[in-house]
Amino acid sequence: MFELNDSLSFLLSKCNQKAFALAQERLIEFNLTPEQAVALTYLFKKDGINQLQLGEMIQKDRTTVSGIVNKLVTLGYVSKGTNPFDKRSSLLFITEKALSIKDVMLQQAVEVNKFLTKDITDQEREFLLTMLKKIRYST
Repeated sequence: MFELNDSLSFLLSKCNQKAFALAQERLIEFNLTPEQAVALTYLFKKDGINQLQLGEMIQKDRTTVSGIVNKLVTLGYVSKGTNPFDKRSSLLFITEKALSIKDVMLQQAVEVNKFLTKDITDQEREFLLTMLKKIRYST
């Protein structure tokens, strides 16, 4: 018989809700949502990309990416520049304001992950990460 509390999809959903809420609490000081912080984190790694590339990285549709980017621009964390190879698209650049919060914001992410895994061993955590990646990237 089906037991909801033992359902992988239900448990993953509830874990996601918990992680999202914890991240949201930590990001209030920066006026960022978890999705905006994810986009900014990718831009820290690869500055000067266009919105399409960012969308592929964060796996979001164009409309969602556009909203995220517009908010990051409004907040002063990202600026748009001209794409010299394609005048129809803009390139995204992190700003000094974004760089000023980078270390603290990334440390907050580390702390959220530590909190989420505080009751499991390092070996269990590694196994969990391996299994979640296997599920995420399976076809």
